[in-house]
Amino acid sequence: MLLQSLDQVDASLLQKICDDRCPESQSLEFKRDLPGHSDKDKHEICKDVASLGNTDGGDLVYGIEEKSGAASCISPISGEHPDAAMRRIAQVLDAGIEPRIQGLKICHVDVPGGYCIVLRVPSSYDGPHCIRTNHNRRFVMRNGTSITDMSFDQLRSAFDRTATLAERARHFISDRLKLIAERRTALPLTAGPHWVVHLVPVSGLAGRKTVDLRSIYSKTYTEFLGREWGGGSSTFNFDGLLIHPGGRNNNEYYAYNHIFRTGALEAVELGGATREISTGVEKSIVWSLDMSKFFYFWIKKFLESTKNWGFSGPAVLSVAILNVKGYELGIGETFHRFSYARADRPHLIPPDLWIEDIDSVDINDAIRPLLDTLWQAFGAERCLDFDDATGVFSPRRG
Repeated sequence: MLLQSLDQVDASLLQKICDDRCPESQSLEFKRDLPGHSDKDKHEICKDVASLGNTDGGDLVYGIEEKSGAASCISPISGEHPDAAMRRIAQVLDAGIEPRIQGLKICHVDVPGGYCIVLRVPSSYDGPHCIRTNHNRRFVMRNGTSITDMSFDQLRSAFDRTATLAERARHFISDRLKLIAERRTALPLTAGPHWVVHLVPVSGLAGRKTVDLRSIYSKTYTEFLGREWGGGSSTFNFDGLLIHPGGRNNNEYYAYNHIFRTGALEAVELGGATREISTGVEKSIVWSLDMSKFFYFWIKKFLESTKNWGFSGPAVLSVAILNVKGYELGIGETFHRFSYARADRPHLIPPDLWIEDIDSVDINDAIRPLLDTLWQAFGAERCLDFDDATGVFSPRRG
């Protein structure tokens, strides 16, 4: 696979690949010509793509001639508009591979005399994927630079892979929530209810992708500072990198973010407090507007970050409010204008959300049902920070 993200692939990079005689590999293949319109050509590209998806993913580069297993020279494609060629390839793959591979990316690169096409295939977790030919089904995988049929054991393992990894993601989240609820985290937490977000990319659990923590530590950790922290620091630990506010009260922290080596992300913040609202009268309140902003901001940031780090495919998203029993949802000055409902259990943990593809998830569609569920736990009809007509996040002022 080319190391660069697709938007960084240009004519100079492709020329360098040829000049350096870049070899083909299990995840990289060069082809001089685009597939034609014959059934044989359609079968060939489906076989190439399905085999990559069933193995470790990779790139097919059209418009580069290969000699002796290495890139030789650019052979520009012309005669067909690049947009038409990419649409045709996408249609062939949609019709010829079952089930459809999520996260496929295709782009064209202008070169002197024409263009090249790069087709990036993710390592799929919706497989195994088969090639459809009439009524026949064929399952293939990459073995070095060759393509072979999958054995029975390989097929069984592929069918089990996604379910196993999804279960591992859910166990990871469950274990983390237990530690946070018991305040047995790497940084001591201030007592009270806590909002929690987890995003766990499945590809990280499979060991096929990790996060460059040193780069984040030295360059970009400030992107994970809370909006109202007023600064902060980052600290390595066994699991990954902790980002936290600079100040602390009684050696306790009210918030932190944790980036795990596997690409899993965790955000935690104090979500409420007990306040005296009149002489001798106290209320335990969860701050509703801040809660909506917290969940929306960090889920959006986590999804963008995992994509920028090169993760693709499915992920598990979870939100929770921990240690919240007896707390009331605070809405404006009246606190809860619908009823006096309070959280009736220690922890509010809605069912997690299975995201089919990190690259294509709609953030409003993902977050709104989760926040509606949390608000309904306090007796409200829905989260008031989404436009009821459009479904777009639109936080109240205040």
